[in-house]
Amino acid sequence: MISACVAAPALCAPIDNLRADVEAGRSVAAYAAYCTPTADTGLRTPQFDLWCGIAAVDVGRAGEGALAIERYVLQFPDDMRARLELARAYYYAGDDVRARQEFELVQRIKPPAEVQASIDRYLAAIAVREARYLGRKFLYVEAGGGYDSNANAGVAQANLGLPVLGDVTVNPFGVQQGSGFGWLAAGGEIVQPVGPGWSLSAGFYGNGTFYGSASEFNLARFGAAVGASYQHERDVYSLNYAYGEILLDGSRYRWSNGIGFDWRRQVSETSSFAITPQFAQIAYSGDNSAWNSDYTAIAASYRQIWLSAWQPVLNGSLFYADEHNRMDRPDLGRNIVGAAADVTVSPLPSWALNAGIVYAQSNYDAPIPLIDVTRRDRNTTATLGVLYLFTAKLSLRGEYQYTRNASNISLYEYSRSVVGVKLRYEFR
Repeated sequence: MISACVAAPALCAPIDNLRADVEAGRSVAAYAAYCTPTADTGLRTPQFDLWCGIAAVDVGRAGEGALAIERYVLQFPDDMRARLELARAYYYAGDDVRARQEFELVQRIKPPAEVQASIDRYLAAIAVREARYLGRKFLYVEAGGGYDSNANAGVAQANLGLPVLGDVTVNPFGVQQGSGFGWLAAGGEIVQPVGPGWSLSAGFYGNGTFYGSASEFNLARFGAAVGASYQHERDVYSLNYAYGEILLDGSRYRWSNGIGFDWRRQVSETSSFAITPQFAQIAYSGDNSAWNSDYTAIAASYRQIWLSAWQPVLNGSLFYADEHNRMDRPDLGRNIVGAAADVTVSPLPSWALNAGIVYAQSNYDAPIPLIDVTRRDRNTTATLGVLYLFTAKLSLRGEYQYTRNASNISLYEYSRSVVGVKLRYEFR
């Protein structure tokens, strides 16, 4: 390379420009200008293989990128930056074994903390994918706290006007109550391969929200699930059974039994698509049993990763659900249609930022008997989150959530803001 530049300095300019574009996050332009078969850049040096390989990975051609970086590494095996890029290329090409080997090779030289943090995140993602053929045991515990401006999802004021009934006064139990809260959670999963492409899984979760000045709204949630999945080339098919319960102030409030099917297809190295139908029976205790229903739903989701600066990840979904009331109360049955989207970015290896929004419209099946009006709700929830990784196993997350439920009946309108901080430790 040095001799080529000495003999013909102009030959170095394309390499310098290529590298500058890739490092500035302009890989699409760099790949088109310097790395396609028709690109005329003069002498092809090993450095072209390295930077064109990185650009190819960034534009979604991970297999091509891995081959190019391999050619460079064969000549410069001690270049740890190149080996790190090769590990990344293997990861996005779906070669978990070689990706892990290269990441662990770089890890052994004790890289800087920000590089180690990035390696830890890739190794954690590889472990999730390897579970299909190597198995996996995973357990986490979480603790935290925060403030909820509307712990009971109550109305903003006690005096309301309703159709037919006119002016009414809501019981204090149903009026907005703000409170600080503590949070505890734990969960785990076991994945066990049982044959080529086949794996079985079992998992559980439990969490509790404990309010300070509104303890009558303390919530505990717990549940378990078992399932099986089969992977064939780019397709993964999963079938799961799940059970869950909610306790309100220590008493059984709601429980559900359901099955779900998931078909997920890897469209490309950086995108996937899924269809998820599900069915569940939902039951309530005591007077709330009038809400007992059969829940049927289907969702379509799409995931896109961009291998550029900050590595943005977009998730989007559309969903439809029907809650069919089993207690001859069609005014408590409804259909739900909605959409959700969220974006996660990583400005630094130890940091991740997330923003999301969910919109759901509920159309109830019949008028409420006392007022002869059919309920229509429009619920919007926006979330913001920031994650910091102390280590691969220990993380801290800050969360903010705003919910606005609009309704044609003022009794069901409310807004809610929740802010919290959670510390999480994972056992792997």
